[in-house]
Parts: sequence; C-alpha cells; structure tokens
Amino acid sequence: MEIKKGDHKKDIITVVFDHEPPIRDPYLIAVWSGMGNVALGAVKYLKDQLGAERFGEIKIAESYGFTGVTVKDDGTVESPLLTGIPGNGLYYWKNRHSSNDIIIFMGETQPSGMEYEFAHKLIEVGEKFKVKRIYTAAAFALPIHISQESKVHYVGTTIELIEDLKRFDLQLMTGGSISGLNGFILGIAKEKGIEGVCLLGEMPNYLTHIEYPKASYSVLSILTKILNIDIDMGELLSISRFQEEELKRYIKEIKEQVRQLQQQETPEERKPKVLH
Repeated sequence: MEIKKGDHKKDIITVVFDHEPPIRDPYLIAVWSGMGNVALGAVKYLKDQLGAERFGEIKIAESYGFTGVTVKDDGTVESPLLTGIPGNGLYYWKNRHSSNDIIIFMGETQPSGMEYEFAHKLIEVGEKFKVKRIYTAAAFALPIHISQESKVHYVGTTIELIEDLKRFDLQLMTGGSISGLNGFILGIAKEKGIEGVCLLGEMPNYLTHIEYPKASYSVLSILTKILNIDIDMGELLSISRFQEEELKRYIKEIKEQVRQLQQQETPEERKPKVLH
C-alpha cells in the first residue's frame, strides 16, 4: 500500500479558534505588514475603533528564526538572538447596520517561503465562514512630495467588481504588480471563486522604510465608505498631519546642512575631478 506523505509546510500552518462566533455573510479584511505599514496601520486602527473581538489565530510552528548577533562595547558578540512568534490574529465584528459582518485578519510579518500555503490556509478560514469578498490593502510607492494628497488606487478580481467600485474616489491600477501577501491573496481568492479587492494608498517612494499614516488614512477612508461603516477617523488624521509636519521639518534641516557644507567647499573642491 502506498503511503502519501503530507505537505510539510501545510502541516506547520494551523488555525486555532478560541471560539466560533455566529457570523453572518461576512467580508474578510486581510492585511500583512508591508511598505510604509500602510495596510496594517489602516486595519489595526479599524479593528481598534470597531472593538473587534479576537476569536482565533493562524499559527506557524516554525516561526522562530535567527536575526543576527549583538555586538558589545568590547567588540565581542553575544549568542544569536531568536525572533518571537509573529502575531496572526483573527477578529470579528457584528455589523448591526448591515447583513454583512466583518472578519479581520492581521499578520505582523509575511511568512517567507510559505506564502502560498499561508494564503490557502486563510482562504480556508474564509470558506468556513462563507466569505463572499476579501478586502486587502497595500502601499503604492511613487515619486511624490509628502505634502501631496495620498490618492487611492484599486484592483479587483472581476470586471463587474471594478465597475461597481467606480462610484468611489479611486484610481484604477492598470498594470504592474502587487508584491507580498497583500496582493497574492487575491490571486488565490480568484482561483476559489471569491471576489477580492486591493486598495493601494500612494506614498513617497523614498519613505517606504518608515510608517506613512497619511496613506493608511486615505485607504481606510475609502474602505469604510465601501463597507458603509462609520468610525471616528480623527486620531489617525491627527497622527498623519503630525508626521507630515515632522517630515517637512526634518527635510528642511537636511537641506540646510547640505547648503552649509556646500558653502564650506573651496572653488577648487567644487571643480569636477577626473579619475585616471
């Protein structure tokens, strides 16, 4: 008798439910960390504002990994440090103003090398609760100034869905790709016959290594309109405006430092140098 071996990667990704809430025709909002923390920042704010209740998580057994070593003052190194298990929480919110409740999934890190298996596991959760549509988000990095409006672009899994979303203030993305699980999950959803939408908030391409709440605010403003959810966006807007002013001040300081350095140069130093 032939014994079929299980898929090792699937074996180490498991769903654990604290309880199974009575959810009605839910939409699934799924995000992972990414550029500018745009997606995770927007949905974490939404989760907190709604008071969504945790009901489970997706566990990865092999989540521990080496991140490097710490160097002490004397030049010697410590033993390798291990990362902790990243959070992959599942939350739900009962929408009393609609027949569609909300499931929220937030992944603190993207599981390298297990994206395909992880996406399928999350889709299985969606199928269990009969999810009809998945919403996700991402950053849209462009050479824009920090004072510019963060416009929201979108893609969908069907032409009908794209046409329906034209009534919102959105820019249709007509080429390129969406990296990471925030985009990849839509491809798996389409294979399973589940509708999917990704909202992408514009951000400066030179700031992708830091959080950019301005894009998170823009994305969440559109998402709440689509879902007809009313939340207080004031705190996120304040954070966005504060960061913008801080970045403007920082850029002004850098420009002043560059100007001072240029003034200190002698005419001889400013001449182009020829290397032989």
